[in-house]
Amino acid sequence: MTQAALEIPAHVPPGLVVRFDFRRDPRMRTDPWGLIRELTDKPDIFYTPELGGYWVVTRNALVAETFRRHDLFSNQYVTIPKIPDAPPLIPNNIDPPDHAKYRKFLAQKMFSPRALASLESDARKLMRDWADKTVPTGACDFVPSFAQPMPVDLFLRMMDLPPDRREMFMPWVRGVFRPETPEEGTAAFRDLAAYLYGWLDERIANPTEAGGHMLPAMLAAEVDGRKLNRDEMVSIWMMLFLGGLDTVTAQMTHVMRFLAENPRHRQQLLDDPALIKPAIEELLRRFGIANIARVVRDDCDYHGVAMKAGDMVLCSTPIAGLDPTAFANPEIVDFGRVEADSHWAFGAGIHICPGAYLARLELRIMVEELLPRLPEVHVPVGGLIEASSGGTLSLTTLPLAWKAD
Repeated sequence: MTQAALEIPAHVPPGLVVRFDFRRDPRMRTDPWGLIRELTDKPDIFYTPELGGYWVVTRNALVAETFRRHDLFSNQYVTIPKIPDAPPLIPNNIDPPDHAKYRKFLAQKMFSPRALASLESDARKLMRDWADKTVPTGACDFVPSFAQPMPVDLFLRMMDLPPDRREMFMPWVRGVFRPETPEEGTAAFRDLAAYLYGWLDERIANPTEAGGHMLPAMLAAEVDGRKLNRDEMVSIWMMLFLGGLDTVTAQMTHVMRFLAENPRHRQQLLDDPALIKPAIEELLRRFGIANIARVVRDDCDYHGVAMKAGDMVLCSTPIAGLDPTAFANPEIVDFGRVEADSHWAFGAGIHICPGAYLARLELRIMVEELLPRLPEVHVPVGGLIEASSGGTLSLTTLPLAWKAD
């Protein structure tokens, strides 16, 4: 028997085997969207032996169903490969019925439009300050200059942490979302948790210093008639930290690249700012960034595919957004697309991202504030654009130039 055959579990039919490594395939660095588009021509559900083996769902509707079918799929692990020593994140790794009692106060007290109302002015100020400093230079690498630090800076304000902690946080984000080894991912989780425990202990000891709205809301929250304990609070903080930083960074890079390379679409938004909101939905659809996993609970037959308990399943929003059975001409960006909001950029079902409103807010303000200040923004001829794929698909370089005064 060949080594390739040994990699394929006995319950996987040979006709459903497709080699695909969303983390390490060289094309994910240089031509991710070309490779992803090719995957939509594969079976609705296929199996790849890479990264320890996992199923891949290629249809938009099936991705949504997999997200929603918590009776079949567990959130115990949401990354491929598994990080076995990573602490469970609340509510990401919590299955029903316990999930609901945590999500309720997150949605109502921490991430509702009312709770986040003051953040809009903070976000606008951060972006205007960046523009005041950068626009006169006429060029930048958008990723390290804007997309990476901006969500971190806003998060630090939400947590009432000093701005100088940014450089300490960013390696932890990379270590969790794009580790070179499972050990690197485990170390990033461990170091982040250690910092948050120390920070939380300081704030609990000095409650009058708790600024912003996030920590006071957490300290006031109750679950099953009791206050959150220390471990629960740190778990939630880690979820907020990891869920709200790299994801927004990744989405910003794709949105800005598209607008820089497509002057007609850019002009549409400059001429009619009311299009920005639907444009964000279409760009979330076209440039999905999340590679989210689920674990098969028990042996089952899922749409004719035999799955075994413990199998990993990849729900990739980049693949789902380019599904030609769900979207006509899926590679074309159309700000008037009627089905644009039928995307799962923030998941679906009970685990839909509680920070979706905040992410949309940051993306909308970025477009509103930067497009008018970057006239004729474009990618310079010969500019190197590279991507990196892991828990999210993000650009690591995006050179931009514009007409400076």
